Amino acid sequence: MSASSSARQSHREGFEDLNRFWEKLDQMEEAVTSFSEVALSFVEEPIERVLEKIRAFEPQVSVIGQVKAGKSTLLNALIGEVGLLPSDVNPWTSVITALHLNSRARPPQTRALFRFFDAHEWDRLVATGGRLGEMSERAGFAAEAKAVRAQVTEMRQTTEARLGAEFDRLIGSSHAFPTIQKGVIDRYICYGDPDDLEDGATEGVYADLTKSADLYVDLPDLPKGLCLRDTPGVNDTFMMREQITLNAISDSRVCVVVLSAHQALSTMDLALLRIICSVEAREVLIFVNRIDELQDPPAEIERITASIRKTLSRIGLDDWIEILFGSGYWANCALAPDSCVMTPASRAALGRMAEAGAGQAAVRTEDCPEDRPDLGTEAGLRAAAMAASGVPALHRAIAKRVVEGPGRAILSDIRAEIDAIVEMSETVETVAQQGPGGAREGFGLTELSLKLADLRDMVLKDFDLRATEVREGLRERLERGKESFVAAAIEALQSHIDLFGEFSAWKHDPTSLRMAMKTAFSSATAKLRREGEVAMEVVLDGMQAILQDDLGVWREGTSADFPEQPVHKAPTVLARTLSLDLEGPWWRRFWKFGGGRAAEKRYRGLIEAEVAPLIDDLLTDVFDPATLRTREIVETFAMDQGGFARAILECALDSRKAAAGAPSDRPDPADRRLFA
Repeated sequence: MSASSSARQSHREGFEDLNRFWEKLDQMEEAVTSFSEVALSFVEEPIERVLEKIRAFEPQVSVIGQVKAGKSTLLNALIGEVGLLPSDVNPWTSVITALHLNSRARPPQTRALFRFFDAHEWDRLVATGGRLGEMSERAGFAAEAKAVRAQVTEMRQTTEARLGAEFDRLIGSSHAFPTIQKGVIDRYICYGDPDDLEDGATEGVYADLTKSADLYVDLPDLPKGLCLRDTPGVNDTFMMREQITLNAISDSRVCVVVLSAHQALSTMDLALLRIICSVEAREVLIFVNRIDELQDPPAEIERITASIRKTLSRIGLDDWIEILFGSGYWANCALAPDSCVMTPASRAALGRMAEAGAGQAAVRTEDCPEDRPDLGTEAGLRAAAMAASGVPALHRAIAKRVVEGPGRAILSDIRAEIDAIVEMSETVETVAQQGPGGAREGFGLTELSLKLADLRDMVLKDFDLRATEVREGLRERLERGKESFVAAAIEALQSHIDLFGEFSAWKHDPTSLRMAMKTAFSSATAKLRREGEVAMEVVLDGMQAILQDDLGVWREGTSADFPEQPVHKAPTVLARTLSLDLEGPWWRRFWKFGGGRAAEKRYRGLIEAEVAPLIDDLLTDVFDPATLRTREIVETFAMDQGGFARAILECALDSRKAAAGAPSDRPDPADRRLFA
């Protein structure tokens, strides 16, 4: 085995747990497909939903990071494709890039798909100057807001002039390509120098207008059905892609925060802290990249870890978040198809890592069997680079969270749904075998349909009322949290004025406000989940009455496995930038006050203007869709139970026809116990 092949073997070993999970899911899909071929007609639709759920399963991993943290270099290393993504992307022109690994949902004849902003998004950017312009306007900086809009207008005019007639054709459209080529990728997601573009260069020609990019990568060594999202972050110049980034993170079950070893969390962007606070801590991984640039990585790692832990402890997350160290550069050197070329400084740092025994357990390969590899050989250098890169460890950490999170949930959900389908099928078959009798004389399909409709409508009406109460409770709690934050801030402001006078600058960290709002949201979604379970229990009780009183069927037990309710999205809207977060001359000037009462009035007004839309968006864009999804699950459960009751009645009616001498066209029951 070549030295390069050995490095690739070490690279893919981190995904072994994820590959084993997919083997289980594939086996389950085969069993469900076999079951569907002999299933009764009334369960065809529920079975198809199960199969669709399996086929659509694509856990998402979002990667965010500081500027120049080496995010794209790390992503290239994660998938083992050196140089696929451009590694020097200007933050405000970068694009959310989704890497779909061995996806079954790939559009036909498509490997690269780029979507552009639509006319509304593009026009709104210019009208408001992006969120930065909106916040400037709310804070009373009319001149600054006008300046921001002027800058955005200039950017738009430059883009439209460069693209000419093509601009109107691009707005709201997409471009698809049958192959992935670096030159194509660079045109859409890589920053291009404006002067070069004027001279006819193509790099970054569409970047200003590109909203998102989807790359479909098929490689046999990688797990299938995994999506890695390279996000531009939340600090682009006009915040035009901020909400797109936050939406991508809210759809992910793993969030990898990439930090530069030179910066780490001691000077970490506040935007990253806001994102970490908005998602579940157990879903966050911190990867400290570029340790190859440290003079003495083993010694520095301990100091950096302590700094990160200290920062995280301030927001109560120190015990939950896993911290990994490594270098995307080292991994790409190890995976290079030709010779393993490394800068002298990086090679010296790798030598210190090898001397310290970093990653020794992962170093042994067929070509390098010793614990401590010889960096003077090609095999030894590649083995040491891959071990110290941290990429296999990051693979394992991602795989663990996917398997134990959404992976475990989908397996459990599918088993529960199939068990329910099998139980209903066997009950219908038992009724068919028992012959006539059971169903109440004169009870027909029309009366049953009316009863089922009344039950469904009653359950949904009650759920809607209860969900509305939960929503109002959430709004009240959010408003109380806002008022508590304002009161605490005003008290702190007065103390500041007492100590430093009325004309000194002042800031108040809104982290406590965000944490209070997140806690309120989590509590409300837990209540919503319970209301969904209560609604399905009422459906089951109503069905039990119909089965016993009208159909003469006694169902074993009084409960059933309810379909799994969705894991509600993380409220990443709370990570959206507020003017309270911003630094710079405008905002420092805003926090200078000419008097205590003026300061209080101005601060309270800004809080109202900033937080009121945040509360509305949290309710409208996050909580309401969660409510709708739970309602759909309750309604689908009621419909499936109704189909079960109709199938039983049809069996009873057929049996009566057969007893009266009329032929029955129902097939003999088949063995459907594949999931017993």
